[in-house]
Amino acid sequence: MRTKGWLIYEEEHAKKNQAFIQWFLDEAKELDMELDFILQSRISFGVQHNELVIMLDEESMAQPDFVIMRNIDPLFNEQLERLNIPCFNSHHVSVICNDKARTHQYLASKGIPMLNTYFKSSEDLLTGNLPLPFPFIVKARTGRGGGDVFMVERVEQLEAVHKHLSTGSIILQPLAGSPGKDLRVYVLGQTIVGAVLRSNPKSFKANFTLGGQAEAYTLNEVERTVVNKIIQQFNFGLVGIDFLFDENGRLLFNEIEDVVGCRTLCLTSDINIVRMYLEFILQTLGYGGEPA
Repeated sequence: MRTKGWLIYEEEHAKKNQAFIQWFLDEAKELDMELDFILQSRISFGVQHNELVIMLDEESMAQPDFVIMRNIDPLFNEQLERLNIPCFNSHHVSVICNDKARTHQYLASKGIPMLNTYFKSSEDLLTGNLPLPFPFIVKARTGRGGGDVFMVERVEQLEAVHKHLSTGSIILQPLAGSPGKDLRVYVLGQTIVGAVLRSNPKSFKANFTLGGQAEAYTLNEVERTVVNKIIQQFNFGLVGIDFLFDENGRLLFNEIEDVVGCRTLCLTSDINIVRMYLEFILQTLGYGGEPA
């Protein structure tokens, strides 16, 4: 039986990822999957006549066999799952991993090295009630792609950082031992697919989209053990797990990207991550062997 799925983006990110979207559609065709690209803005969902509903352009529609969710909307993920529609990634992954405070809270006491992390309000920056010395890093709990991340080196900067934050919920962390360098590990299901080292000598942010450089990275056994401890805590589809480095070059957990970008993986390897992801979905749905 041919499987039918939805690939969902919101409009802004769809414009930036047209080639990636087409890659999904092309690979799905090769695998004899029916995959429809849909903008989230076209979808309405809620409760109608005491039943959960999902509508496209305000019309009822047949349910898909699965959804690849490339937008951040945990409530929609949950609606899908309550309608028994598998969602990649799941509601649980979306809720935890799109909130830096929740992610650290969830992974605490799991034997995973991480920076001291404090859950605060942006208003605390103006009170002087700060639990760590300068310099430190301020991050919006829901920021993506290096946005809403600031280094504060002295008290005079606090007011300016407060003004530039787009949200009131933040985390505070000390500066890692190797600023401007981080590691992204790509994970599919329970399998490590690849890793990319990102660096930026001109900034404490190593994001590729902010001018950083990227190169393929081979994890050693100690590092693989750390990554696998995180994998064991979730039922992932496709994610990126990001790490910083301490002063001795050891991994420090940083965050998990739910709607992970794959540009650096494509630039540094010949891994066909889209084909692998679609094959993983088919296997998870019972149309192939054991999922990764």
